[in-house]
Amino acid sequence: MTGHGRDALDLLEGGTEPPAWRRAWAALPAAGRRAVGALVLVALVGTGALWLRDRAAEQERRERVDLGTAVGVVSSSVDPPGGSVRFFLLVRNDGPLPVTVTAVDGGGPDLRVRMREDGVRTVLPGRDAEIPLSVRLTCPVSSSELAAELRVHRADGGTVTRGVDLRPASLVLDVATTLCGVRPDLRDHELSGPVLRDP
Repeated sequence: MTGHGRDALDLLEGGTEPPAWRRAWAALPAAGRRAVGALVLVALVGTGALWLRDRAAEQERRERVDLGTAVGVVSSSVDPPGGSVRFFLLVRNDGPLPVTVTAVDGGGPDLRVRMREDGVRTVLPGRDAEIPLSVRLTCPVSSSELAAELRVHRADGGTVTRGVDLRPASLVLDVATTLCGVRPDLRDHELSGPVLRDP
């Protein structure tokens, strides 16, 4: 056979040899192949567990709603004549993502507390916002505490409801008690606004 033919034969035979990794795998004893397979399986399971953990953590982050609340009031004794009050709920967002407060609803038969129509507020993480409140009074006042539910729209599109105590309740109850002492006939009277209105 000529040298040219020998080169072609060598090339052909070389092309049919298995790759180096396959030869190395075949050279391993059975116990070694089992050990490598187990290591690969452990690595795959570990990677999958880390992925699932990260996904669960991100899901928890998107769904976390952590709010703090406090009732506030702004009052004036001269404007309008007779004075006025404006109640609001201060909402602090201690969660990682923005939330939007879309409703506040609470109180009892003598005091109904709701968010005013212009009250929808987006609260950024680490910040707070004032939610204007409508407080409607029907005398006499029997409540000693106030509570409400906040409806909150999350950044991921979900909606949750959180129950909160409206504190300090005395800011509302003191005004209501005073008014009932002057006008015991009040029914469904809006407290946010002028303190006294014509009957």
